[in-house]
Amino acid sequence: MANVKTTPKTTAKAAPQRKSPAKKVTAPREAGGRKPSPKAIRKVGIRTKDGAVLTPEVEAALLAEAESGYDPEALVARKLPGRPSLSAGGGTSHRINVRVDDEIYDVLQRVARDSGRRPSELVREVLRAAYGPRS
Repeated sequence: MANVKTTPKTTAKAAPQRKSPAKKVTAPREAGGRKPSPKAIRKVGIRTKDGAVLTPEVEAALLAEAESGYDPEALVARKLPGRPSLSAGGGTSHRINVRVDDEIYDVLQRVARDSGRRPSELVREVLRAAYGPRS
């Protein structure tokens, strides 16, 4: 039997990961992905997510706006990422992957190109016409 060398890494359980505190607003990284030096941060100043320099005046305006409250009617709704659902209830759409031979693939691509539609639209149309009551 060979000697097996154990290390604390292999025998100890991993420490539970703690949630990090709120993210800090920091200066953007320099070209090449390097963190800016403290001198550069003082020179440029802290920037907001969109890249604007966070001056004391801007900070005071943002603070006053937040403290006064927001009108829910004036807020802009965020768009959800991804394509819209094809399901009637607005839930998630099901995805089916189908393998086809070269001949069917070429026909599908040609018809889609000629009709100005996506291949997935054509497949849904054919399936509805053959099996589904939907129009």
